[in-house]
Amino acid sequence: MTQRRLGLPVTDWPDPDRIALNAAFARESRFRRGPAAHWAPATRHGVTNALSRWLGFLAAFDPSTLAEPPLDRVTEHRLTHYVAHLSETVGSVGRHIYLRNLQKGFRAMFPGKAPDILTTLEAQLKRECRPSPKAWVPTQQLDALGKEMMQEAIGDDRDCGKLLYRDGLMITLLALRPERRRGFAQIRIGQHLRRVGDEWRLIFGAEERKSKRPSQMSMPNTVVPFLERYLHDVRPQFPNAQNHDALWLGMKGRPLSPHSISRLIARRTEAAFGNRIPPHRFRHCAASTVAVSAPGQIGLAARLLDHASLKTTYDHYILARSVEASRQYAKIIAELTPRRPRR
Repeated sequence: MTQRRLGLPVTDWPDPDRIALNAAFARESRFRRGPAAHWAPATRHGVTNALSRWLGFLAAFDPSTLAEPPLDRVTEHRLTHYVAHLSETVGSVGRHIYLRNLQKGFRAMFPGKAPDILTTLEAQLKRECRPSPKAWVPTQQLDALGKEMMQEAIGDDRDCGKLLYRDGLMITLLALRPERRRGFAQIRIGQHLRRVGDEWRLIFGAEERKSKRPSQMSMPNTVVPFLERYLHDVRPQFPNAQNHDALWLGMKGRPLSPHSISRLIARRTEAAFGNRIPPHRFRHCAASTVAVSAPGQIGLAARLLDHASLKTTYDHYILARSVEASRQYAKIIAELTPRRPRR
């Protein structure tokens, strides 16, 4: 039963599918590029995974269809069964993401020929999405946690001391400058983290940003002393630190990957708050904090998070204001409700 749910490895795909996807991703030259040549690695991975899941489903339940042309396999009957198959392992949001990426893949592989039934079904699943509420913590609490960890680590010469300090700095910096996970992991000293005049800045080029716009962020004054201590005293304690310019290093002296950073921060926040707050959730926390504490400044959250439009900020984070409004309403009702006199 478990085997049926696995996607089909790319090496086992039918030739027409594999050739079409490679052509969509191709970057032969400036003037010969596939429709998906500009996609970010995460987008490529999501689409490839969706196609693998679709082909894995067909291989398990109707193997003869793999001999058909790719577009001929996409029928309403098969898609209906495929969505039911997805329901065994993912929720409504996951089903929509799989279908959206499948549709995106077919549009890139066969421009102008993607079946209409895919568009119809993707739109239907989007309407049926029921995202589960995500736990969030106010930014000031995340910042306080990071600083407490660093204060506790000062004076501890053991390995756990430098790890605690490193993780505390990551939490504080993410709380006040909520960078996307990939960008946060790739910070290089002298390239992205630079001293400009009297302040430290995080500087990213347009090619390194999801929005394709360059950005510069100043380092908060409250973080600078901790950052400089990390650079001068803590980071050099990691093996091979002098051979790398990566800001975040692991115990073996290698730069931490985005996945490793997510795991470390999720574990630290779960121990402190009872809920796992991975790096990307810090962005949710930042916008939710603004939405609750200063709703008139929601545009600030959009700029801080490098959203392409204010609509993205509202779509993802307006829930925080609804939750706070319900609390305030309950408080008002409680104050207006007359108390029963004591006997």
